[in-house]
Amino acid sequence: MSVKKIFCVLAMIFSGLAFSLEIYRPENYGHMNDIPCLLKITDMDGNDAWDSIISLSQSWYYDMQTKPHWTHTYYRGSFRGGAILHLTMREGTYKISVYTPTDLQEGLLPGNTDEWTSNEFIYKTGAPALKVIFISPTANQNGFYTGGWHVDYRAPKYYIYTKPYRGR
Repeated sequence: MSVKKIFCVLAMIFSGLAFSLEIYRPENYGHMNDIPCLLKITDMDGNDAWDSIISLSQSWYYDMQTKPHWTHTYYRGSFRGGAILHLTMREGTYKISVYTPTDLQEGLLPGNTDEWTSNEFIYKTGAPALKVIFISPTANQNGFYTGGWHVDYRAPKYYIYTKPYRGR
């Protein structure tokens, strides 16, 4: 990163024009951990908003426990169970969602031919209490994965691992 770009980013952060958000995908049970999510960010009209991202990096939950500033390059646009995305964006209102194309589902749901998608989460930069959002897989009432994702400002319930989202 050039010195000029670093200076611009720091100037935006300190002037209040940049906003940080963490997107946390807690660990899931078994093979679900390895199924990647791809991040999608659009403006309120549905137009791609990747140009509003100032910085994006990834860390793992356990790295944050032992090395609080250890981050990795955002790998191929996807993240897996136990990962945290650190996102800095320009001021605005965005729709954040995740999806998994069929070729990345690794046969977890045999016979499935649909892309796994999530709900759209509306994120307004500068919302005073919102600093973290959570990603969890969806399941039916019996706890079996249904092939989808849920984005929420509330942490999912846990019992050793993240329980999948079953609706409210």
